Amino acid sequence: LSVMWERFKRFPCLFQFLPDDIGLTDNLLDGPAWVGAFLSALVFWKGSGHWTVLLSLWVLYHTLVNVGQRWYSFGWESQLLESGFLAIFLSSPFLSSRTLLDFSQMPSLWPPLQSVIWGYRWLLFRIMIGAGLIKLRGDQCWRDLTCMNYHYETQPNPNPLAWFFHNNLEQFHWFETFTNHIVEILLP
Repeated sequence: LSVMWERFKRFPCLFQFLPDDIGLTDNLLDGPAWVGAFLSALVFWKGSGHWTVLLSLWVLYHTLVNVGQRWYSFGWESQLLESGFLAIFLSSPFLSSRTLLDFSQMPSLWPPLQSVIWGYRWLLFRIMIGAGLIKLRGDQCWRDLTCMNYHYETQPNPNPLAWFFHNNLEQFHWFETFTNHIVEILLP
């Protein structure tokens, strides 16, 4: 048991507790995903979740992120884990009157912890400032304010209005890019 715990500390993943002779198959990887989808649908349907359900969702997703390695190495994975971890404390594990299957809304007289609210504010600040700074550090078009000249023709899912926005004046595209920098770098 101590060997498994040492492995778990180095690489936190539920699959560490499986016997060594069981390999990771697609079916085994589907298990946490399906359980997570079911629990997420339950929380969505009820409009609230018990802290143990939210903790289970966090552990399941953390497992998939760790197993995914490079596939899950994007910034939003850690941001989702962080916001999910904070959500556990929004559900207030300190209310002992709530049972495991009690998905009722929190009473309005029970405010969320201020540390959790500040944790979410800090997360949003880092997301916004990070998005703005990576644009300035990345492509030259963000620095010379011409990125929106090309955005509407290269976005992954163009919508019917994309053609109209793409064909706007160059000053409009300059204003869009400049406004993006203000929102992502100066306002957070």
